[in-house]
Amino acid sequence: MVELLEKATQELKPDTAQFKILSYLAFRGASLPGAISDETGILPGTVRPALRNLLEKNYVKQQEDGTYRSAIP
Repeated sequence: MVELLEKATQELKPDTAQFKILSYLAFRGASLPGAISDETGILPGTVRPALRNLLEKNYVKQQEDGTYRSAIP
């Protein structure tokens, strides 16, 4: 898990939507894309592609109920 955290902090810049979404999920817990957009102010058209990218990098997991959660606690 430490390796995943180190990799994320090296790859993701703090001013990017991916970093903000990952941080949000780490603090808030599992959330739907719409809730992420509403609570962070990031447009839905930006949230969904960012979540797909984070999924590909294994930084987030998608739950059966459609919510996403951070793989980094």
